[in-house]
Amino acid sequence: MLDLDYHHARKLLLTTDVQIVISLVGCGGTGSWLAPAVVRVAKKLLDENKDVQVYFIDPDFVEKKNVYRQNFCEAEIGLNKAITLANRYGLAWGVPVRAVAKAFQPGIFNRTPYTLMLLIGCVDNASARGVIHGFINEKHGRYKSMWWLDCGNEESAGQVLLGCGGKLEKDDLKLPGFCGWLPGPGVQHPDLLDVQFKDLESLSCADMAMQDSQGMAINQRIAAEAADYLVRMLITKDLRKMATYLDLESGSTRSKYITDENLGVSVSTETVEELH
Repeated sequence: MLDLDYHHARKLLLTTDVQIVISLVGCGGTGSWLAPAVVRVAKKLLDENKDVQVYFIDPDFVEKKNVYRQNFCEAEIGLNKAITLANRYGLAWGVPVRAVAKAFQPGIFNRTPYTLMLLIGCVDNASARGVIHGFINEKHGRYKSMWWLDCGNEESAGQVLLGCGGKLEKDDLKLPGFCGWLPGPGVQHPDLLDVQFKDLESLSCADMAMQDSQGMAINQRIAAEAADYLVRMLITKDLRKMATYLDLESGSTRSKYITDENLGVSVSTETVEELH
């Protein structure tokens, strides 16, 4: 059967806000490769006279084992990852990047109710995702324009998920062909928040990479997919997908589109059903 999901997909409609805050949470395996794309997008927005703030957040330091799969070199061993990437790309593109050399904490942001916030999660454990999930949902009532773009991977496969907090409301679908809400990554895949399930592994991504149990190319591919989401959200404004899955071994990529069915909308009754 012919798949017409993309043809029927809605475009994501973001709120028009005075300020845009883009925060890269995790600057290791995927985050280090995604960092230059984040700064390039910020540069484009700044050139369009938008008020943009960029944060790179990571408490970890570059180790020798990181050099093989992450976007660092031996000269940077011993330096904080967030600070290193902020200096490298911020100076190169003339974009102020605020480096935070500690774990993600909601209180670090300087924002108002008129801020569009995008948290890009590039963390490798359920505990860290849980903090982001809690922040997104806790603040959703006051700040509707808060989004979470989550990146995750295993040995040679991974996913990029986009969503926000709260539940779908009728106002989110008031414009035909558009949607102003998506289920958060923690709602799309609750297992990502399962600490007991996800944090049983004692090895980090870098440790697995050293043992060749995580491919050298997977993080770059996940970063490339996330960069496309970022561009389509903030620059071209033509995003029609909410999740993308890729597998390097088979060479396959598939996306889940912003359709009424995937949103839990009953077309016949025009009512919004509770998402599970």
